[in-house]
Amino acid sequence: MSKKMPNGSEKDFRSGFVAVVGRPNVGKSTLVNRLVGQKVSITSPRPQTTRGPIRGVRNGPGYQAIFVDTPGSQKPRDTLRARMQQQVLDSLSESDVILFVLDAKQTTESLGPGDRYVARLVVEAGTPAIVCINKVDLLPNRAEVLPIVEEVTELGDWREIFPISATEGLNVDPLMESAIELLPPGPRYFPEGTITDYPESLILAEYVREKALNALREEVPHAVAVEIEEVERKENVTVVYATLHVERATQRMIVLGKGGRTIKQIGIEARRDVERLLGTRIYLDLKVKVSPGWRSDKKFLERLGL
Repeated sequence: MSKKMPNGSEKDFRSGFVAVVGRPNVGKSTLVNRLVGQKVSITSPRPQTTRGPIRGVRNGPGYQAIFVDTPGSQKPRDTLRARMQQQVLDSLSESDVILFVLDAKQTTESLGPGDRYVARLVVEAGTPAIVCINKVDLLPNRAEVLPIVEEVTELGDWREIFPISATEGLNVDPLMESAIELLPPGPRYFPEGTITDYPESLILAEYVREKALNALREEVPHAVAVEIEEVERKENVTVVYATLHVERATQRMIVLGKGGRTIKQIGIEARRDVERLLGTRIYLDLKVKVSPGWRSDKKFLERLGL
């Protein structure tokens, strides 16, 4: 993550980068979308949905907050995950504020080693940090969050601890206010009206991958990478050519589905999001290609922007 050169400064204006970190599947992307006010990150009930940092921009009276949705922090097991973990560390080191997200449902008995590992990374960064205990709407009794608050309090010198629901918006406004208060005085990094600085081709690829994640099962979702080959703008339609890369021939058959049903459904659902993004009628041309070992292919990962 590198900060852009500012477009100008305003007196008493606050701005900065807010890294949103946590283990996989704690709701970081949903929270970023809620804080930004629009969808900038794909979401899925499956862990490890986010593969690279995605920046969403929130402009308000006297401030500009750039929220950085980071990959779930975990022990690397291949080149892709090693790069994802390095991106988390880079985001921590370059941020002005950190939001450390926990899953209330997964931590009701005790914080696990994964949460403690992320907490240690956050503390070592030395950046003002806020704890967000997410998914409290799923607790049978909201009082169940109190032991989590007590336990996480001992792990670091947090500026605030918020029990929240990113899905329902519970306590997100007070969280937003607290994060803005921690932003340093600074310039407007992006023009007003900017929602994300993520390149269009990568956003398109992420929208397709989101629908693939939701449609597929078992190990297949995380063996899928989406590459936008070309975006062809015609008079009445924009044609998006995309390739879904998998690692084995058997995975290709699963992605295609019987009679091509699965890939067709992925295309139908992805097209809706892409049409909203581009504001034009879309023809989505999807193909599936076997690319063995792509998760450990450095050149391939660079081509995907990872």
